[in-house]
Amino acid sequence: MGYIIKLSLSNIKLRKLRTVLTIVGIMIGVMSIVAMLTTGLNAKKAMMEDVEKSGSTKEIIIYPQSLSRKDRLITDSAISKLEKLDHVDGVYPVLTADGQEKIGGFIAWENIEGVPTEYMNYLCLKEGAVPERNGFRPELLIGNGLRSSLYNEKTWQQLSKSVKKDDMLVGKKMDFALRKDIEPSGEETASPSDAETESEEVGNAAQSFVKLSIVGETDNEYDYSIYTDIDTLKMYLKKEAVEGKIPGQPLDKNGQPYNMWAYDRAIIRVDNVDNVKRVSKILSDMGYEVVNNLEMLENVTRTIRMVQFILGALGAIAAVVAVIGIVNTMMTAVYDRVREIGLLKMLGADVDDISFMFLFESAMMGLVGGILGVGLALLVDIYINKRLVEFMEMPEGTWIMSTPMWLILGAVAMSVVVSVLAGAFPARWASRIKPLEAISK
Repeated sequence: MGYIIKLSLSNIKLRKLRTVLTIVGIMIGVMSIVAMLTTGLNAKKAMMEDVEKSGSTKEIIIYPQSLSRKDRLITDSAISKLEKLDHVDGVYPVLTADGQEKIGGFIAWENIEGVPTEYMNYLCLKEGAVPERNGFRPELLIGNGLRSSLYNEKTWQQLSKSVKKDDMLVGKKMDFALRKDIEPSGEETASPSDAETESEEVGNAAQSFVKLSIVGETDNEYDYSIYTDIDTLKMYLKKEAVEGKIPGQPLDKNGQPYNMWAYDRAIIRVDNVDNVKRVSKILSDMGYEVVNNLEMLENVTRTIRMVQFILGALGAIAAVVAVIGIVNTMMTAVYDRVREIGLLKMLGADVDDISFMFLFESAMMGLVGGILGVGLALLVDIYINKRLVEFMEMPEGTWIMSTPMWLILGAVAMSVVVSVLAGAFPARWASRIKPLEAISK
């Protein structure tokens, strides 16, 4: 068997151009598959991380469908009913205060969201602490993403892209001006003239600023919220009431405030992700508008599968071209070496030896092409990664296009196996050549 291997290596070296072209075909096919699968896998990972960072897949957010119907509002009594539902671990009402923020020459138009302390304890903090109940002067916990919402009013430059992007905000004071125009009764639609004057009304309302302490910051760059203790926010809003009407609270059809707190939304935490759909259906049947990240995650998964299918199909086309190249090369090699095959059989080589010779040559070209293809794919990944980092304005040195080891080893192994299978028919045909007929040609 040793002389067969030496003879195969000699044949590969003897027909250099044909061998090189076949290996190049294999290399391009492997490179296409590895590069495209790597792109798909990392796109899936990035999109999944975005969904997870935007909120837990075990959380459901509900909104009232009507502000003019008392039975459709999210109130404390509604919260108590929701807490008794099966598979619900917690219900957290959210009360918002609309207004303008200023800090260090940067401004933003974000709501301050009052939530229970238990919910803020679920958030991962980058620094500082969770706000405590503090009379009527709210303390603030800001999301890390708020730095992208804060911008310089003169230059329009975001804080996250300025020289102050890494400045510590915890411990500083943020100026906040509450928007005091009262919410309508619920079902009215703003006219074009209302929309045109909205910014002017906001500007007129946002004149009285109060200084609120920033006591903490989350580590989530996708979190643009400003949190505070909900009971403290209630006291603050009561203090800012105009003629008994609390800013942000809806009015009934007669233009009168309700005798209870109406929350903007509520966050439902479910015990298990498998129960999210079931609980969402129950909440929808109760008359609430329902939003959950599980639906977003499923949509993302479907999109990713479609992208991976397209990328895989393109890679498969390149692989088929490489297989055709191998079959063509090995068939040509058989035709060129008919006399050699006949001579080997006359010297004692059996059918298995002849088959092994051609299969070994196919395997060697597949191995070399697979290794070179993986190497080329890694170089392509480096180039794509560099362009993506520049396009997404990410920190230099960020690595997105990581190729898993299983894909590298699998690509090389697949290249060898496919090459052997492609060379099987030529090898079988060669082994069946009769010595006397071969010598006479």
